[in-house]
Amino acid sequence: MKKWHQLTKNKNFKSRIIILFFLLSACFWLGMKIYGFFYISTDNAYVNANVVQVAPRITGQVTHLFVVNNQFVHQGQPLFAIDPVPFHNALAKAQAQYAISKAALSNAEATAARTVILAKQKFVSTQEKDNVTTVLETAEASLNLAKATLDQAQLDYSWTTVTASSNGWVTNVSLQPGDVVAANQPLFALISNGEFWVDANFKETELEDIRPDQRAVIHLDMYPGVKFKGVVRSISGGTGSAFSLLPPQNATGNWVKITQRIPVRIRILNANPAYPLRIGTSASVRISLRSSYQMVPRNTQPNTAVAK
Repeated sequence: MKKWHQLTKNKNFKSRIIILFFLLSACFWLGMKIYGFFYISTDNAYVNANVVQVAPRITGQVTHLFVVNNQFVHQGQPLFAIDPVPFHNALAKAQAQYAISKAALSNAEATAARTVILAKQKFVSTQEKDNVTTVLETAEASLNLAKATLDQAQLDYSWTTVTASSNGWVTNVSLQPGDVVAANQPLFALISNGEFWVDANFKETELEDIRPDQRAVIHLDMYPGVKFKGVVRSISGGTGSAFSLLPPQNATGNWVKITQRIPVRIRILNANPAYPLRIGTSASVRISLRSSYQMVPRNTQPNTAVAK
């Protein structure tokens, strides 16, 4: 304590403190410059994935629901079924109409063949020949129409069972058996597990050195002790607000310059089932500006998350 008191009483103590402060500040500034030359980071980042809106292709009443909310499903797995009876009846009707049209065409062809022979022998008039030819052409068109109707009926019948378009998790499922659904109206979402990425929103002043194929390290708030490897895939062509329904009009009113942020897509390379990813969750990203990554086939990529 006495030594410290003597040190503070030294006439050069304040000067040394000031010099030390500026030295530490210079070292810190130099360290930040060196770090900024090799790395750039942001915590304005969020996990994302491909989301498929599940919708029926036909209108009808739901008879069976094969999944529950947040269930993992495989590609081609049935999700729900629509009452097939009306579509089975429509298919049977189309098949009958196709058979009728086919029989009518056979009769028209036979009649036309006989009429042509008789017309050559002058037993029937040219008008009669033309009439028979018209009937034949009409029968051919009717058969084509019946075939198209039959194909559509077969398609509608096949669409009575809605299946998953990819592997992933179904979410926001509120559908119940007995509900009447409309064609092409989304009912719930399917989050595909084929690829996850992070949308990192960097300032426009930070984009100069960011390039596709640069390596990145991703930390998720929901898994504090785990880091994920990533690679920069693309840089958005505009700010997030530029694609909004009502983009800001800076040419009118009082204008204040605000640094904008540009989304940078960073693909997660080592998604791990032990650490399931949730879209919309927060993340922190650090990009290595002096690195590059050569993309390899997906099935050869590592599938582990490395703890610190």
